[in-house]
Amino acid sequence: MKRIAILLLIALLPAFAVPALAEPLPTDFMLGVDVSELIAQEASGAVYFDADGNEADALTVLAEHGVGHIRARVWNDPFDANGHGYGGGNCDVRTAATLSARAAKLGLKTLVDFHYSDFWADPSRQLAPKAWAGMSAEEKEGALYAFTRESLAAILDSGGDVDRVQVGNETNIGMAGEEDTDAVARLIAVGCRAVRDEAAARGLEIATAIHLTNILKYSRIEEILAALDAAGADCDSVGLSYYPYWHGGLDNLKRVIESIRADWGKDVFVAETAWPFTLEDGDGWGNVVGEAQKPYAATPRGQMSAFCNVCRAAGEAGAIGAYYWGGIWTPIGPDAGKNLPVWEACGSGWASSYAAGYDPDNVGEDYGGCAWDNQAMFDFDGHPLAILDAVRQLSEGTFPEGVEAPDEDEAAEEVEGENLVLNPGFEDAERSMWVARSNVEDVPFDYQDYAADAHGGSIAFHYWSKADMDFTLEQTLTGLEPGTYEAGAWSQGGDMKDAELTFYATADGETFEVPFMNTSWANWQHPLLTGIAVTGGELTVGVHIRCAALGWGTLDDFTVIRTD
Repeated sequence: MKRIAILLLIALLPAFAVPALAEPLPTDFMLGVDVSELIAQEASGAVYFDADGNEADALTVLAEHGVGHIRARVWNDPFDANGHGYGGGNCDVRTAATLSARAAKLGLKTLVDFHYSDFWADPSRQLAPKAWAGMSAEEKEGALYAFTRESLAAILDSGGDVDRVQVGNETNIGMAGEEDTDAVARLIAVGCRAVRDEAAARGLEIATAIHLTNILKYSRIEEILAALDAAGADCDSVGLSYYPYWHGGLDNLKRVIESIRADWGKDVFVAETAWPFTLEDGDGWGNVVGEAQKPYAATPRGQMSAFCNVCRAAGEAGAIGAYYWGGIWTPIGPDAGKNLPVWEACGSGWASSYAAGYDPDNVGEDYGGCAWDNQAMFDFDGHPLAILDAVRQLSEGTFPEGVEAPDEDEAAEEVEGENLVLNPGFEDAERSMWVARSNVEDVPFDYQDYAADAHGGSIAFHYWSKADMDFTLEQTLTGLEPGTYEAGAWSQGGDMKDAELTFYATADGETFEVPFMNTSWANWQHPLLTGIAVTGGELTVGVHIRCAALGWGTLDDFTVIRTD
């Protein structure tokens, strides 16, 4: 059998400087930074410097570099019964109010980001606040209305200049402990009403927003928007998370923005984006992105290019702004052992040990430092990076020189078309179309119903074993029309020792394959094969995993799409 190795995301074009925008970004294009951890950072001893090397307030530095908006996270009660903070900035209403008031004095407006949880709410978890435990969805509607309105009032009373309120954070899988899409839509509708009522009582105009992620699954975004429409949610805008290492290429970002604007009449903005300026670790605790990624280098120039290109693409698609996530989350010191007591006391790490009582499945013994310090807009010592100079130029209506085009395979962009894989995400109980074979005695896999480990939905193919693993998972499609096809899958996991992971497709006696590697929990890999010629009507797609004992991971959302 002839074996053809196809590399994932082959670079067809070298990186090159991007020409200036045909039209500058609109003068009202929001250039924002999420600064939610700043107070905890300052309490931990983090310092920041201005462009001249003088120690300065981080918000002042941002304002001087053209940032016009901040984003402030709000958790309901990020503290245990003894008042110990959960970490991640200990971002309660009081913290948001303080940040918003400080920002307003510098002329910065605030996007308030309600999570409706006591800790992180994201694509893997949407836990109800402790105070709402045991409530029905209907009871939560009343609690959410009161919390939203009272919290917004406190932020406004502090002197904050709030121009937009985000009702929920990355709510693709649910919100406030609710998973039913219609129930979540009703909660969001109530939250929007609370914002409208408080704004009207003060004679203010404050926009409302929802926040979604995983733009590679646009059908789910449409499903959520339809539910919101049915619930009568008075929502002005849609914020999207877009991280180039997770969410595909810029062309797809533009398609999603344009589709939401055209089909649903909503303003759209990029609520979160980021890129590393280095692969080094600044606080001794490791990073979410610690290995080289496409489509940019992990350098100050690569970081600057990533953000400028996101703004460029978003602006061209008609978006109203972009916010950088974790921009001030710098290290508090290089030694994790010395940092740990500070992280615990001040909440400047991603999670403290106290958070395990609230979110044991995601925290457990894995509490500690910041995994984002290599993606901040300041270097490890607190000095502004090139990305902030670029923000200043964007705010002045010019596109910075030296911005590099993304080094990506344009042919590997998401291709619109029917996914031919049967039960591609394993959500249906009938899974006989999938064949799993173990080449060792112990069978290390199962279909796990746990949304935190699933790429989409709640179910994924899960594997873990006390012994070495060697297995395949595959599906054979028949009756295909002659043509060229693309195949892909999503994978995450860790503890990959002596591992060999291969995504493959077989058609007409030829095997196409690409190696990939799991690096850490929720750091989704997307092996992709393109140019698969099919003439005999049959194609097999699958994954082969060999791994030493104690390796683990999940596979999800397989795709086979005809591309010609």
